[in-house]
Formats: sequence, C-alpha cells, structure tokens
Amino acid sequence: MRLTSLVVLTLLLLSGTIQADSARIEVKIRPGLVAEAEFWPGEVGRPAVMILHGFLSTRHFPTVRRLAESLAEEGFSVLTPTLTLGMSRRQQSVDCEALHIHAIEDDIEEVRAWVEWLNRHTDRPPVLVGHSAGGVQLTAFLDRYPGVPVERAMLISLSYFGEEQGRDRLEFLRARAEHDNQQRPTAMLPYALTYCSTYITTPPNLLSYLAWDKSRLQKALLDSDVPVEVIYGGNDERIDQVWVDALQSGGVPVHEVPGANHFFDLAHEFDLLDQILSAFDGGRHG
Repeated sequence: MRLTSLVVLTLLLLSGTIQADSARIEVKIRPGLVAEAEFWPGEVGRPAVMILHGFLSTRHFPTVRRLAESLAEEGFSVLTPTLTLGMSRRQQSVDCEALHIHAIEDDIEEVRAWVEWLNRHTDRPPVLVGHSAGGVQLTAFLDRYPGVPVERAMLISLSYFGEEQGRDRLEFLRARAEHDNQQRPTAMLPYALTYCSTYITTPPNLLSYLAWDKSRLQKALLDSDVPVEVIYGGNDERIDQVWVDALQSGGVPVHEVPGANHFFDLAHEFDLLDQILSAFDGGRHG
C-alpha cells in the first residue's frame, strides 16, 4: 500500500455514534481507499492519545469507545481510527469467513498515517494505546518506523498472532501457507488466524500476520526505543502468562487488573482507566 500525503479533515454536524465534541476525520490512503477516525480535541498541554481497536473490529468496539470517551473527558486529545482492511470508510467488523485482502504491512502504513496526522494536529508526539491485536499492529509499526515521534505505547490485553492456534497448529499453518505461496500466491484460501477458525486470505497476507508470533513480538517489545507498558486482565483466558512474565523479566512494565477479562467490561472499565492514567506518570523501561 502506498500512502499519499493528502489528509482530509471533515468537521461534521455530529449525531448518532459521533458525539457533539468530536469530529470525523478522513485520510486518503490511496486512490479509491479512504480511512476514517474519530477525534476529540483536548486541552492545551494535555497528551494526545491514539487508540487502536482489535483484530477485524472498528473504533466503535465498546472497549475502545468507552476508553476514548473517558480520556476525552479527562482533557486528552483522543483519536480512534478504524483500519480499512481494504474497504473505504469501514463502519462494521469484518466476518472471519469474508475475503481478507489485507496484510499487516497495510495496517502498519495506515497506523503511520494516523500517528503523523495526530502529531501534526496536536503538535506533540502521541501516546499509542492498542487493544488485543491492535497492540501487535502498533508494535509492528514502532518496529518498522522507529524514527516517527511517539511518546509511549500502552498495550491492553496484548496477544500475539497464532496464540489461539497453539504451537503445533501455528507451525502447520505457516508451513502450509509457505507451500501455497510457492504454488499459487494470489489464491484466496481458507486458513485460521486468531479467533477465526476459518479465515480466507492469500498465502502472503496470512504469513505477514503469522510472522508476528510470540518470539518476534517479544523481541520487538524488549528492543523498542519507545517506552512500552502492558496491561492485562487477571481473568483473561487469552493471555499466555509465561510469555507475559518473560516480558516483565525483560524490563517491560506489566500491570494486572484483577478480575478483568480480555475486554475489560463495564465492571472493570474504571480500573482500566486508572491504569492508563497512572501510566502517564510511570517509569520508563530499558
């Protein structure tokens, strides 16, 4: 995906899911592909925050939406983009069984466009917050573009690609996709990825996500020049506790919210907000 430099800011008379103090933002990714985000302008001197949703989801996902509104009420400038996944102005989550034409490199380039937009419009390096697989995509962005100004990253319910499949299934999927890539690299084929037992995409696209397994993600987090923190729920069944402990042993601050699940439901949304707010004054790793 090749990004253009054209960025369109659309301030609308807002209704429905858009609040009166927020604006819908558009970024032209390439001809025929436009990405959207929602933006809450904050108080002068307060941090700017970008929150990225989880896999195949949107900025309207409850975990992301509630956190964005809470941070906006605290005076932060908040941006919540929706990755296009190849579809202009995408508003809905994408089904596992749909045809997935996107690779993680596409996601990285869209993240870069939004980070640069937020930096320009707030005149300060943003704080990046990612939920679930959104944290992987943010880490991949930081790994690809270490020179882009970012203040810090906070990764919520972080899980690497292939975690749900397990080691044996992951290796089988990778070997099969590599074989398919030699035979028919443009074919749309059924695989599995994260919570999707059937995930239809091309071999190169699948391999782009599978490359961000536990080893690569751990290395990128430990080597990051940007301060990174991980927040997870004590009842999150998707979390690999041994892997999280290894991150903490390597110097990445890890914070547990007791009783919370992967999505930090209503009972724990304020606990999550407290962790995010306290992290702004926390120490740096590395």
